Order: sequence, then structure tokens, then C-alpha cells
Amino acid sequence: MRSGPRAVAAALGVFVLATAAAGAPEIDFLSLPADNLSGIAYDGTSLWLTVDGAGQILEVDPHTLNIRRTLAFPSKATGGNAWDGHKLWQLAYQDRTISRIDPKSGAIEAVIPSPGAGQCSGMTFDGRYLWVANFDEEKIYQIDPLNKGAIVRSVPGNHDLTGIAWDGHSLWFGLVIPPKNEPESAARLGVVEQMNLDDQEVVRSIPVSGVGPGTSDWTPQNKKATVFWWYDGYHRRLARITLARGASPTALTKLAK
Repeated sequence: MRSGPRAVAAALGVFVLATAAAGAPEIDFLSLPADNLSGIAYDGTSLWLTVDGAGQILEVDPHTLNIRRTLAFPSKATGGNAWDGHKLWQLAYQDRTISRIDPKSGAIEAVIPSPGAGQCSGMTFDGRYLWVANFDEEKIYQIDPLNKGAIVRSVPGNHDLTGIAWDGHSLWFGLVIPPKNEPESAARLGVVEQMNLDDQEVVRSIPVSGVGPGTSDWTPQNKKATVFWWYDGYHRRLARITLARGASPTALTKLAK
């Protein structure tokens, strides 16, 4: 899988479309009701935003981002979350656990281990399995949430991998590159990449500074993703990416300098 600094540098260039029909995605930015997000999930009507360090999961309106409800979560060291069509799954990276949450009551119904030996960051659901990014091991694991988190397969990742999203066929993930010899407050280069799981090749790259967790409007009920939301941690905002009309999530789009 071709990722890392070279991919990020390319993402700061100009879009070169593989086909004219594909079109460039439209990106707009939204103000957030909270900062320091570690997870974003979409259930068809609401976005669920996990606030790292706060022990909170916010249910918000996807259009206005007004808070509808707040759920308490016992761990403050949180990672990605995911919606499986009925329940919300939440990663706790220090505890190395993934919890299944009843969105109505906020109660934790089950807990499974996160995959691998290292800490995990992003997470998404593909209709049957959870995909979890293991930050330390530089792997993306596909696990079975109904079989105690058993590992189904893994694909190469990247140490700077943040969020993961699913579009019905491909994985999308965020990569962030800290600037060398610069203070912590310096801008982070970021890119959202789409990976074809058949050959593990990156087929699309979209720049999002300081990229963190992300999700798409794909759900088990909505099989075609057209909108993606990614947290821009450097600017403390939400990047909403809308695919061009007529373009499919699997249309090949590449970037060049």
C-alpha cells in the first residue's frame, strides 16, 4: 500500500481525474460543538462524535451539528467508533477494548478486545465485520464482533493512520504527518486515501490538514456512500466531502504535483 509522506505531499498538489465523469469531490468545512474528536460514526440520521479525554459521545445533527444528546463513556482514552445498523461500537485505546453500546440508553452491552498487541485508533463497520487500525503495529485488522473480536484478516497500514471509513467496497483512511523539527502547534499535513481491498492499492487521495477520525454516509441500509465527514484537528473543524454527481466511491482518481 503506497502511503506516508510521499502520498501526503502528492495530496497537496492538483487533482488529475482518471475520467472526466468522475469529477472532483466537493469539500466544505463545518464548525464543531466540541474539539479533540477521536471517533465519528453515522447511523443514517445522526452523527456520533466521540470526544477524547472527556468520556463523552455526542449525538449531533449531521446538517447543523447541533447536539441532540450526550452519552457518558467510562474511558476517557478513546479511539474510533462505528455504527452496525443497530448498535454503536466504541474503541478505548489504552484499555485495548471495544464496547458495544445501546444508543438509546447508553448502556454498554458487551466488550471485546481490540486486535493486535499495540494501541488502536480508527474503526469502521462493513456490514458484517469491524475494521480497526492498530496504530503501533501499522496494520488494519478485520475482526468479527460477534465472535469475541476474532481476527479475520489484516492488511498493511501506516504508523500515522488515524480514522477509517467504509463506502460499501473500499476502505478510506486518514494519514497525518507531523512536521519535522517544528513545535507541536505547527500545522500537520493530512490526507484521506481510498484503498481498493482487492489489490491494496490507493486509488484516491484528498488533502485534509491534521486529519483525524472519519466516516461516510454508508450504512447497512444505505449501500452507496456519497458523503464523508473527517475531523480536521489542526483547524478544529469538520471537513465534509461530497463525491461529484455521477461518480462512484470506487471511481479511480489520482493526484499529481
